[in-house]
Order: sequence, then structure tokens, then C-alpha cells
Amino acid sequence: MPQHVNNRLTKLQKEHKALDAEIKRLYNTTNSERTIKEMKVQKLKLKDQIQRLKGENNGKENPSQMAPEAWR
Repeated sequence: MPQHVNNRLTKLQKEHKALDAEIKRLYNTTNSERTIKEMKVQKLKLKDQIQRLKGENNGKENPSQMAPEAWR
């Protein structure tokens, strides 16, 4: 895997893990379902990006062919 893809993958995985921890914390400390829902949506988007990047090695969608907006 090219280094820039590996770097992006690592960054996305860290963001995903941090969101997961924050969602778990909020479940125990807040009643804000809207905030939790928004974070879950963001977490799913990160998961999709991670899977697309990982899929490059399996002949799936190539991140270098994706629009830059999809990397965010």
C-alpha cells in the first residue's frame, strides 16, 4: 500500500476510534440523542472511507480515483 494511503488510513482509524470512545462516554453522561446520532453518522462515514482505502488491495475502488471530497 502506498505510504500516503497508509497514512490516510491510520488517520481515519484514529478518528473512528476517538469517536467511538466519545459516543460511549456521552451515552453515560448526557441525554442528547441528537449529538450522539450526529457522531454515529460521522463514525459511519469514517468507517466507509476506511473500507474504501483498505479495499484498494482487494481490487475494489481505488482512492486515487476518488474525488478529494470523498476523503474528508
